[in-house]
Amino acid sequence: MNKREFVREIARRSGVSEYAVSEIYNVSSELIAETLIQEDHVELPKLGVFALHTKMAKNLFGEKKNQTGLCIYPSFRICERLKGRIKDGCRYQKALDSRERKNVYETELF
Repeated sequence: MNKREFVREIARRSGVSEYAVSEIYNVSSELIAETLIQEDHVELPKLGVFALHTKMAKNLFGEKKNQTGLCIYPSFRICERLKGRIKDGCRYQKALDSRERKNVYETELF
């Protein structure tokens, strides 16, 4: 799902215009970026946490180099509740897919 599809679906479900949803999305992403630049984290309840992490920089061969210093990178950690919901949904979808395949094989045999 890309940004346009995401905005359309939120607008459809909420009854708000696509323009308003798009503006809220843009402001939200800017706020997250600005907060991370200030080296703080952003916690979105029921979704996850945006944060900055640091680690030693590596050269082209994957070796850690002390003279290059630290590398700072943004990350997103999904909340456990959402992670479990996605895993359960994937398991359910796989079960449905295997049942449908089994039904197709049975109808082809007879």
